[in-house]
Amino acid sequence: MSRHWLAVCSLVFLVPLEALAQDPVQEVRECMERNVPKKSSVENVRIVRVDRIGGESSCRGRVFAAQLANGRRSSRVCLHEPPPMRGTEYLSTEVPGGALESWLYLPEARSPRQLTGAAIGGGVCGSDVSYEDLERMQQLNRSESLDRRPDAKVDGREVYVIQAKPLDSTQSAYTKVLSYVDRKSCVVIKSESFASGDSPRKRMTVRADDMLESNGVVAPAEVLVEDLRDKTHTTVSFDDLKVDEKIDERSFSKGEMGRHCR
Repeated sequence: MSRHWLAVCSLVFLVPLEALAQDPVQEVRECMERNVPKKSSVENVRIVRVDRIGGESSCRGRVFAAQLANGRRSSRVCLHEPPPMRGTEYLSTEVPGGALESWLYLPEARSPRQLTGAAIGGGVCGSDVSYEDLERMQQLNRSESLDRRPDAKVDGREVYVIQAKPLDSTQSAYTKVLSYVDRKSCVVIKSESFASGDSPRKRMTVRADDMLESNGVVAPAEVLVEDLRDKTHTTVSFDDLKVDEKIDERSFSKGEMGRHCR
């Protein structure tokens, strides 16, 4: 859903104002845009997976996001622990009118590999959080149709409800994703991801009373991702959020992967 930017259609700025006024999704877009870092964000991340019998596995790293000079948004995850995964890097960048361009760098491979199709659904550190889930957490623009559903309440909080469906089914592991956006903080505090049928495959929940804040931007401190089919769950914890500080844009280039994550 998946630091923390809602998918906003790049064509919105080409739509006449009269049409925007009639677009029910626009109110949610504007809410989320108010909570988008203008330049960058950086934070620590810890991913802990618990399997069916209670066994745990985890990894740690840093998450970087940036508004690039070309107007596109990009996010980068750099893993530091456990030692065998140190230097592993994941990069995802918006492509106007198309699917995100995503790359995975493994130190032993020494060159980045593009992730497309089913590979996007692979688990980060073997967790329930896929690469696509990370993209959604970072709220990168995706090639999707958006539909506003009736407003609702989550744990007593009023929320907008947005349904997203991929325009290209080969570029998503999901047939649709329902996002519940807190009207007060403009943060997605719950999402349901459907792989097939009417029951969600995954559910993501956020503790709305436990948020990080930096330079006017609010972001989750903890995200619980549940695989409802496999009966496993993963907790994604964030801390040390820094917004709109100086960041090296070169590190968001495929050609630089492996040089900035050690």
